[in-house]
Amino acid sequence: MLRLKYWNVEVPFAGEPRWLARSSAKLGRLSIAYDPVKKRWYARVSMEAMLEGRLNGSLKAGVDLGREILAAVVSEPVGGEGVALLYRGGVLKADYFYFERRIAAVDRVLADPKSEEVDRAVLREERRRLYDKRRRRRDQVFANLAARMARELAKLNVGVVFVGYPRNIVREHPGKGNVSVWSYRKLVARLATTLESRGIAAFEVPEDGTSRVCARHGCEVVRKPRGLAKCPFGHAAHSDINAAMNILKRGAQLLGCGVEVPKRVRALSFTPAPSRVIERKREKHNPAPKAG
Repeated sequence: MLRLKYWNVEVPFAGEPRWLARSSAKLGRLSIAYDPVKKRWYARVSMEAMLEGRLNGSLKAGVDLGREILAAVVSEPVGGEGVALLYRGGVLKADYFYFERRIAAVDRVLADPKSEEVDRAVLREERRRLYDKRRRRRDQVFANLAARMARELAKLNVGVVFVGYPRNIVREHPGKGNVSVWSYRKLVARLATTLESRGIAAFEVPEDGTSRVCARHGCEVVRKPRGLAKCPFGHAAHSDINAAMNILKRGAQLLGCGVEVPKRVRALSFTPAPSRVIERKREKHNPAPKAG
């Protein structure tokens, strides 16, 4: 039973309260809200806590957020080779357009003057349910992505991560069906919370121009064909990996620490979904059997 002495109200609740504060935490305002979709009441309270302990790793990494590749991560090299983690946004994009079609179909019926008022109430409830389900699936994709990224970076002995917020992308491609639907601010907040819980410090840095400059030579690159950054000095790189390396360099410069940009990277590909993160395995090409 939750007792609010000021209002002399007792509220029963199910489960265990999750806002119990430790000695180093400070509780904020308690808010109670009703979810019309789930038809449940929820109590939430903000809490400020100071993370204790040292960083778990000694290496640094840069994170570039984008459209087709939701997050590209590049770490400092170990033994001359860096590691790139590519998290694809295909499931997130498919979810968005699927629910857009469902919601548009409901809106068309609501706009029909022949539909009855009883049907309208049911349809409005269905529309709220679709919006809520799309949001929850997106948030779960973000949670799974952040958890897998934190686990992989911990294995690589990374202790500091620089996340570039895609201000240019949001500004240059506004509107529905574009990058603003991914809610990058929520993704950055989820990444920061999950990484810090693993003992990995996260810093947000500006990503302006990181896709247009070669991370090795600092010169302007050619972005053709799509997804490839070609340097005038004769080498090419994945455009998102190149941007993540530039974010790594910029973050280290702003923090006033040294960093080593890898000359070679080993890329691992993942597809985050609401249920899990799917790792893309590289196909092994077996030689054709010799004729007898």
